[in-house]
Amino acid sequence: MLMGTASLDEIYTYMNIFMMRSVRSVWGVPMLLAALQGFSPSGAPPLAAQEVRRVTLAEAVEEARANHAQVGVAEARALAAREQITAAGASRWPTLGLEAGVLSSTDPVAAFGGRLRQGRFTQADFDPALLNDPDALTDLDGALVLGWTPVDFSRDAALGAARANAEAADLGATWARRVAGYQAEVRYVEAAGAELMLEAARSATEAAEANFSLVERHAAEGVVTDADVLRARAALEDARARQIVAEQGVDDARGRLALALGWPAGTVPAPVVDAEGLVAEAPVIPDDLGRADLWASEAQVRAATQVASQASRARLPRIQGFARLEAHTNESFSDAGDSWTVGLRVSVPLFTGFEVGARSAAARAELEAVTLGHEQRLDEARTSLAEARRGAESRRRAALAAEAAAEAAEEAARLMRLRFDEGLATTAELLAAEAAAVRQHTAAVNARLEHRIATASLLLLDDPRLDTDLAEGVNR
Repeated sequence: MLMGTASLDEIYTYMNIFMMRSVRSVWGVPMLLAALQGFSPSGAPPLAAQEVRRVTLAEAVEEARANHAQVGVAEARALAAREQITAAGASRWPTLGLEAGVLSSTDPVAAFGGRLRQGRFTQADFDPALLNDPDALTDLDGALVLGWTPVDFSRDAALGAARANAEAADLGATWARRVAGYQAEVRYVEAAGAELMLEAARSATEAAEANFSLVERHAAEGVVTDADVLRARAALEDARARQIVAEQGVDDARGRLALALGWPAGTVPAPVVDAEGLVAEAPVIPDDLGRADLWASEAQVRAATQVASQASRARLPRIQGFARLEAHTNESFSDAGDSWTVGLRVSVPLFTGFEVGARSAAARAELEAVTLGHEQRLDEARTSLAEARRGAESRRRAALAAEAAAEAAEEAARLMRLRFDEGLATTAELLAAEAAAVRQHTAAVNARLEHRIATASLLLLDDPRLDTDLAEGVNR
């Protein structure tokens, strides 16, 4: 028996031993299941430590949009991109700075100039001996510096690129919220479907138990053989095994849903299940309609256009203004010599070692790549939308057909149970009808699940603007 913890190799070894022993005996199945019940992975939290919390579909979508890690990442990047707008346009504003320093030197030029700046120059300072070999001069200086660049065409293009990038990042955050809501809806529907699968498995187990009791009674009456009893027993154990797997499926689906909602470990979401409609609520239509990812891609094209313009505008003139008010003294808090400077500078790059041309060519190539990528994303989006529309319609029709098949199979199983009770059907026929009913019911649940997910996918991918021409989509 497997107790406590075990390695995967040990588990497989025990399983092979049991399977070899039971290959010709149906009693090996319950033996194997009983053996595996003693195994529990180390570190698995006890079920009692978990908090099960009921949640509706709308609440799940809202939780995912607020708490999912990818949403937080996208919103942080959007904030960073918005701050880049301020950084890119900072030089449009005047800059003001305060400077202070101290200098001590016996350099003749520094000493001569320092005395002039301090306003302490006298006739005696013209003595050639002092000029050639001055005493050390200490100069304390302070200045108020003003700068401004009113004209910079390259900077203006960089600002436009920053704005486009910020718009793309904001749209990316919008799309991240929408995708998080979609993923939560899919996980929610999967969790609800897992619960319906578990209910079906429990019903199948109850039916198998009833059939086994019926076959045992008929065997006691001499109507059926021991082989029929063994077949009924095998069907019962198979139903129990399927129920165990279905119970695991519920736990796994709830765990995936909790991850999609961004919930902490130990909190388990339980969806509100409608046995008829799979989920008790209609699909969630996002408030932020539209393919925000595509419009983010379009904004990136505009950003790349501005970057290309920025590179080419580096050849244009740049105008800078500056002003400086400074004071010099040889002692702190003493009378100081002060002066001011005001100027205007125009700079035009004539030769930059081919840097401007190379940057411009690189930016144009990047613009072409971004544009082609955007057009490809539009084409892929249109193809995906067409597939989603066809998929939603085909899944709807398939779900209706599966429901009809499940109803027919259930009625057939009910009639077969009546015939068997009256001695008009064999055990094999009864078990086959029961298996078909279980199989068709499971297929119907899966079909409704697929239809609901297909509907959510269509809502995610749909955007009326995708039906317009490509050029219209790029330029908006």
